[in-house]
Amino acid sequence: MDQVRRAVVFADHAQFYVQDVDGQVAAEEDEDYDWPEAWSDEAVEVWRIGLDGPCSIAIGTARSDHVETALQVHHACPPLLADAEHVVEADLTVPSGVVHVFGCMELPGPQHRVEIPAGQYRIRVSHLPSGPPAAPTLAYSIEPGPHFDYHLDLWPCAEATGVAVIRRGRAA
Repeated sequence: MDQVRRAVVFADHAQFYVQDVDGQVAAEEDEDYDWPEAWSDEAVEVWRIGLDGPCSIAIGTARSDHVETALQVHHACPPLLADAEHVVEADLTVPSGVVHVFGCMELPGPQHRVEIPAGQYRIRVSHLPSGPPAAPTLAYSIEPGPHFDYHLDLWPCAEATGVAVIRRGRAA
């Protein structure tokens, strides 16, 4: 496994998604699914991720702008990145075997696609302090703030265990 997909995405509304699109569509069609409140106070202030469903996670960013992302798929839980300011883990179900990383207002396409074995995964989101990305930053950024690279580690796991804050960084 150990594959990496790097991309600059536009984090409109200060968020971008990691999602199994087909799995999420199927979950949304299930009338009995108990939908979580994606952006609860705890999600905004502590986790900095929103749980949109079993197959979708919104990653909160420090600003509405282009952001650098790296999705790395592993065989097992990887070591923590020493220079990460904020680190949180959550569960992600990938029933279709395809995960997309895309901006909040983008339609997921082939350029966002990463194929992995279908199953239950753990995702670790690490906020790494950085400078502006290679893509132009917005001169009119709605929420100015620090720049971060968002490193996403993904590995298979036996069962869902919920959200865990591994390292809590300063408020963005």
